[in-house]
Amino acid sequence: MDNEIFEMITESLTEGRISQIMNCDEEYQAAKLHERVAHDKLMEMLNDQQKELLDNFTTAACETNANAERIIYQQGMKDLYALIMALA
Repeated sequence: MDNEIFEMITESLTEGRISQIMNCDEEYQAAKLHERVAHDKLMEMLNDQQKELLDNFTTAACETNANAERIIYQQGMKDLYALIMALA
């Protein structure tokens, strides 16, 4: 399958569905709360320059993770497609 098709499918399926699923997942919500509390405590201890450096790092790390999740999701779709074609 063409990568452009996987990009469109990934974008379409993940925009709303994943957010809804994550909002209903108790483990995810607990982890998100823990992350927020730890972040807030850390931010109280940092000066403005350190806060900016941390923010830049966090942004870069989130971009990397978002791309990794996209690649993993698309590879899973490709593997599923290959399996279906092999079974047909």
